[in-house]
Amino acid sequence: MLKLKFEHLIIICLLLTSCKTENKNEQYVSEINLTENLSDFTNRMTEKDTIRIFAELNMEWWIRRDELLITKKNNEIQLQATIKEDSTFEMKFQMRTNKLPTIKLKNLNNEFEQHFVNKINRTEYNSGEQYIYKIMAPNDTLTFYTRGLADKGREVKDYYELMSQYYPNEKEFIPIEIVEKNEIE
Repeated sequence: MLKLKFEHLIIICLLLTSCKTENKNEQYVSEINLTENLSDFTNRMTEKDTIRIFAELNMEWWIRRDELLITKKNNEIQLQATIKEDSTFEMKFQMRTNKLPTIKLKNLNNEFEQHFVNKINRTEYNSGEQYIYKIMAPNDTLTFYTRGLADKGREVKDYYELMSQYYPNEKEFIPIEIVEKNEIE
């Protein structure tokens, strides 16, 4: 009788263990689809979702790429920015990396997403264009393009203005002052 009870206990333990491993094998499938949810993707995020945004800010001899990581933890959206820039300004690709502190993304009216929603027409690629943003979600990627150097300059300035709202005291997002030729003379 005791042997029978012990065998039943072992069988029950095996069944419970196998049930738990089956649940671990289930993979999470994100419900975020950028083409449909660009305007409020941070509201739709779960703690298992990660959004990556690459800002390709290169212009002429200046090489810079920002990587933004958006996650959710304890029901708060977090933003972590990493700046990678060629420190030589001679296209030698001696990159300096500045990983900024993770901050809580205060995004009450989806202002962060609105920056990209206002630029949705930039997702249409035309020959010769360069990308400025790649937003990568678990299910899809949106790529935004610029048209020429002047357009790229305006977009870089617009990006700096966006990021300075979230990192107000960070020198990385202060545009370089351009001195006009008449001011030098």
